[in-house]
Amino acid sequence: MRKKLLGTIAALVAGAGGALAQNAPMRSTTVPVNVAPATNGMTDPSLMPANRYNEPIPPVLPGMPGMGGPEGMDPGAGGPLPWPPPGPYGQTPYESPDLEDGLLGAAGGPVRFYVDGSYLLMFPKSQPTNYPLLTTSAPADLGRVGQPTTSILAGVNGKLNIGTASGFRLNAGVWRGEDSRVGIEVGGLYISPVSYNNYVAGSVGGIPLLARPFVSDVSGLPISLITSSPGVIGSASSLVRATTSVWGVEANGLWNAYRTCPGECRSWNLNLLMGYRYFELSEKLHATSRGTVIQGNTIPYGGVLIGGDTTVEVRDEFTVMNKFHGGQVGFQSQFSSGRWYVGITGKVAFGLTNQRVDVMGTTSATNPTTFTGSTTQGGLFANASNIGSYRQDNFGILTDANATFGYNFTSWLTGTVGYNFIHLSSVARPGNMYSGRVDPTLVPLSASYGTGSTTTNAFSYKQDDFFVHGLNFGLIFRY
Repeated sequence: MRKKLLGTIAALVAGAGGALAQNAPMRSTTVPVNVAPATNGMTDPSLMPANRYNEPIPPVLPGMPGMGGPEGMDPGAGGPLPWPPPGPYGQTPYESPDLEDGLLGAAGGPVRFYVDGSYLLMFPKSQPTNYPLLTTSAPADLGRVGQPTTSILAGVNGKLNIGTASGFRLNAGVWRGEDSRVGIEVGGLYISPVSYNNYVAGSVGGIPLLARPFVSDVSGLPISLITSSPGVIGSASSLVRATTSVWGVEANGLWNAYRTCPGECRSWNLNLLMGYRYFELSEKLHATSRGTVIQGNTIPYGGVLIGGDTTVEVRDEFTVMNKFHGGQVGFQSQFSSGRWYVGITGKVAFGLTNQRVDVMGTTSATNPTTFTGSTTQGGLFANASNIGSYRQDNFGILTDANATFGYNFTSWLTGTVGYNFIHLSSVARPGNMYSGRVDPTLVPLSASYGTGSTTTNAFSYKQDDFFVHGLNFGLIFRY
């Protein structure tokens, strides 16, 4: 009987539960689209639009205002953030979007490696001359400077205008560390040899008159060495050539002093540098005259007279090498706004310039009829008073300034055009290594050759400056 009673109670409980389930209200699982929030200020999550759950929440970045600490403070560390912020830019989960066509602004982060190459179109400073090297005139004036009909053919206004030179410049740098704060850079430039050339030739009969002018150190009067004269010396030619070439290398340590934060549309970068600079200036001045004595005439050579069909050549050559070694300081500054780029670099090096001067001069006579010939030491400006090799060191300051304007084709490639100026304060130059005053007794083609007393060495250094400037067209590759 007890079992029947328990069975009856269980059946009643089950029936009551089923009845309650049929009469309970149903909650819809569809979210209403236009449902106003509750009037008590609280929002029922079940009534919120579904798309609100898909919006990303940017992570809390150190130093953001209102994110656990004052602006510029790291809430985790409790101290100020370094500037610029450390770390590999562009690697954080929440970064600024790229600009169009893959071009990155400051959001691209610091550069790890770069190569900057440029083609140079340069204009070196003209070579100086202490006295004109070649003249022409009416036969009566003998090519002497200051005479009414004399015209200067080489050395007008005391200089030889060197032409336009081509060259290249290449710099490469590597930044160390995740924040690219320090780095090294190596670079160099090369300007191909450029020359001044003046070649003049006369006829078989000796027209026009050509002369090498100078001032007699004995009388103090302007005279000349005749290399072509009507009826006396014919088939003559004269060549004056001056060459200049430049090259150099450098190595610098870099320190990034300032750069804008990632994400800036306009970025500015300032680097300070310190290192070593080598700069070499090589120059040569060459003057050669050649003529043949016309039959029936004689001219002096080495203290004797030589006759017709003898070809005489006078050669002067001054070679100068300037090698600058110095410590260098400077800065690099780059500014970008979208696709436009501006770069300015300034460097100053202090050191010593090792100067070497080689002076050589000869006069030769050859007679093809008698098969005889000889060579005597001494030309005109290069003679027994100064022939030899000379060295000295001088303090110098090298200044290098470069300004470029460019276009960012991509985040890693920029095309540039700009202006470059390089100046060295103290150099030796060939045209300053001779004097316009010459002792005629030291000139082999002079009638008074060998009649004077022994002359002491009259060579002396004359310091000058040198600069080269011009345009550059280049590409900058960054990684």
